[in-house]
Amino acid sequence: MSDTITLVRLRLQEGKTSAEWLKANEKINEWVTRQPGFRFRSLSETEDAEWIIMSYWDSLDAAIAADKRFGAEMMGMCNPLIVNESIVVSRSKAHLMQRG
Repeated sequence: MSDTITLVRLRLQEGKTSAEWLKANEKINEWVTRQPGFRFRSLSETEDAEWIIMSYWDSLDAAIAADKRFGAEMMGMCNPLIVNESIVVSRSKAHLMQRG
């Protein structure tokens, strides 16, 4: 078993606000914490309004399974807020995770 990081980059639709996206993420956070293999998640916004979501999982299989469930269960809520064409997803094997 190997820790896996899922990195998602996306942009909001024109006219949608950070506050709206953060509000939607309250439900996403509730959902993600119930997923098998979930460790932790961070959500950040760049100066040019790109959102970066990093999710940490206990295995690649857990990350892929959660991504599939997210598409089926949660994307309907996200679609009115995000530019689907802006979504870029990558996964990587974590070699070091350190907390301060």
